[in-house]
Amino acid sequence: MAQEASSMAMPFLSIDRNAATAALGGARVTSALYNPAAIPFSGSDTQLSYQLWAPQSAKANHINLLSAFRTGEKFGFSVKLAYQMATPYNIIDKNGKSGAAFTPADLIIGAGVGFAFNRFLSLGLQVCYTDQKLGENINASAIAADLFLLYKTGGLKASAGVSRLGTPVKSGNYSYSLPASAKAGASYGFPFGLSLSADFDYYFTGGMGLSGGVQYAFKDMVFVRGGYHFESGNSPLPSYASVGLGIKISGIHLDVAYLTASQTLGNTLTVGLGYAF
Repeated sequence: MAQEASSMAMPFLSIDRNAATAALGGARVTSALYNPAAIPFSGSDTQLSYQLWAPQSAKANHINLLSAFRTGEKFGFSVKLAYQMATPYNIIDKNGKSGAAFTPADLIIGAGVGFAFNRFLSLGLQVCYTDQKLGENINASAIAADLFLLYKTGGLKASAGVSRLGTPVKSGNYSYSLPASAKAGASYGFPFGLSLSADFDYYFTGGMGLSGGVQYAFKDMVFVRGGYHFESGNSPLPSYASVGLGIKISGIHLDVAYLTASQTLGNTLTVGLGYAF
């Protein structure tokens, strides 16, 4: 949870909290639970998820609520809530004595709106407030925004914009940038249940990220997913591979994602229960 890179604040803003897209290597820019511009073309969905995040390093527990609501033919709204707790540590006083335990915690609250200009093109805006508590009387906060255009035709969705663009985080005499990026991606669904997704991020701090995933849906009831996420340079997350499963019955869906092939994020587990309508 805590910032490790000296030039970037709040890297946890980049975490994929949707169990379905987390299994696709985090390829999520055309997902309604991430991008409000996708809501008018995707319908409504709500998911409550739990993440055991980086159990080999951060050992954090995340509780997330993601909601996307379609209203009419052209409008959509989104809500995002996330609360995460890292491993507690004992506070050391000025005399070097161990005192009470403190649990670092992060909070994200966000809301978004999507609008479809026509059957092919839409615009989405999401604004989030985040607060990070690293110790007694040590906290930071920021406001970040996502702005995307999305194009849809047939089974193809393509989107581009900016993500996590916001206010810098100040600590003492230093100022740190959020993991803001220029982002683009696409997904394509074939009639026989196969779909492909890919995202690309160029981080304004100098790094880059690439996500790719594949999903097979059997009768829109059982879903098998896999993907890979690659990052280089000054990026907020390390590279990792992902696998996952999902099941949906009468709109109720249960999704599981597991991250591997990473010393930092290996064994990360995301479980989400939701309702799509």
